[in-house]
Formats: sequence, C-alpha cells, structure tokens
Amino acid sequence: MAKQQVLVTGPFGEAGEAILNYLAEKDAYEFTYLNRSEHPDYETFVADVADYEAIRPAFDGQDAVIHLAAQSDAGAEFEDIIEPNIVGTYNVLKAMEDAGVEKLIYASSQRVMGLYEEDHAPELYEEDYPSEFDPFRLTHETLPKPDGYYGASKMFGEHICRSHARRDGAPSQVYSLRISSVRTAEYDHPYGDAERGVDRGDEHVVDDDEVWDQSQTGSWERGSEEYEEMVKRLKASWTSQRDFAHLLECCLEDEDVTYDAFYAVSGNAARWFDIEHAQAVLGYEPQDDGSEWDSPPN
Repeated sequence: MAKQQVLVTGPFGEAGEAILNYLAEKDAYEFTYLNRSEHPDYETFVADVADYEAIRPAFDGQDAVIHLAAQSDAGAEFEDIIEPNIVGTYNVLKAMEDAGVEKLIYASSQRVMGLYEEDHAPELYEEDYPSEFDPFRLTHETLPKPDGYYGASKMFGEHICRSHARRDGAPSQVYSLRISSVRTAEYDHPYGDAERGVDRGDEHVVDDDEVWDQSQTGSWERGSEEYEEMVKRLKASWTSQRDFAHLLECCLEDEDVTYDAFYAVSGNAARWFDIEHAQAVLGYEPQDDGSEWDSPPN
C-alpha cells in the first residue's frame, strides 16, 4: 500500500514534536515539513504560510495537511495575529483547494473556550467540580468563548475551515483539533509546567504584568504554592505527546468526517473537555491520565 503523503506546517514546536517522536517513522506516512526556517535534523520546505506563492508548491502531491503553523502566544496582540493565523490559514486552504488536497487537520486551541477556565478556575481543576455526579465538561457543541485575540483567531480558523469543507472541491474533510496542553518531551508529564518553572531560574522570569500565562514564563521553587497550582492545572489539561499523535493518526485514517471539532486532551480524570465525541467518531483511546501521577519522573 502506498504511503499517505502528509504536509505538516510549523512542525518544530511543541505539538509538532509529537509527530516527529511518534509518527514520523511509521510506514504508513511520508511527511513533508514546511517551516519558516530550516531545521538541522529534518529536510524542510522553507516558506512562511503568510506568503501564498512561496508555500503553494509544497502542496502538490499531498494527501493530507496538518496545519500547525501559527502565532501561538495566547496573549499576542491583534497585529501579531493577522498574518500567521488569519492570512496563513486562508493561504493553506487556498493552496489545498488549488492542489486538490482532500484532508486537513487544523490545529485549533483550547483557548477558543478560554473564558470558561477564567470563570471557573481554580475549582475547575478538581476531579469532582462542581460535583462527583455532574462533572464540568465542555463539548464540541458548547458555545465558544475565546479569551483573547489568539483564541479568537483560532475560532475564525475553525469557521473558514468548516466553510471550505462544505463547498465543492478540496479540502473535503476537515478536523479542527482544540489542542490542550502539549509539552516538549522533557516536560511531557503532568508536572511539566511546574518543573519547567523550577528549571527556568529567576534570570528568565518576565514580570507578571507583561505576560499572559505564567506557566510559560514563571519561576518558583519545588513544593511552593505556585508549583502546586501548576501541577493541579496540568493534571487536568495535559495532552501527552503519544495521545496527541494517536488522535492525529485517528484523523488521518478516518474516511467519514466532512467537518467536525474535537478536543485534543488526554484522559485526565479532572479534564474539563469532552473526549467522548472523539472516542465515538474517531476511535480515539488516550493512554494517559494526569491523575495517575504522584510525582515528576526521576
């Protein structure tokens, strides 16, 4: 059987690392990596998704596209979002249509639902919130509430992807994955954000009023209140690399979806995102659960 040809945009970030670590060596797929800069270990088609003419040749001969490239800072300003997230996504869809590439996996974000976390945290991170018999769950049918320009740009991306999938022509299958907390291999565990803060050191800390998300920039001591807060949140929101790679593979192998949205999150007992929809439609079966961890790896 011929390998499925898959183009990955923005493959060298945290989410893309899951592809490199868990899917790249599989016989079923042949990956092409499109990125704004070269990578020392992977052959790269160098282009910016905001430049249509530059990216267009990379789409020829592809069966599927995993579109990860974006400005991923949840606190990014509006002017920093337009080119990579709005224009870039439009260009990817246009290139797929022109090249006849039928399947798109679009990297959306949990931030399209970000205000729910803002309204309910930190109680949201408890397994029995608001009660043991009625856990808080956001589904693919829940009203989106982005928490900033980044989340809003991802919501826009979902809408134009849906629009393209409903038209005649390519792409004919689109999967919007609302990705939760995927981390690099070094911190791919529920203590990852907390341990990264320990490793970061004071010299790399940014003032609170200058950042959106302290999990990405803060520093603290192991066992401190801040450390424990980071652990509690990631135990609920963690998406392990192997679970994310598995969900991508479920999408690549699916033949039935025209358009749908799914939450990319591991089977954490305290998760506030639904995984049952991905289980029912795609056969997603996550292997990891943040509640099963009592300490960081040695």
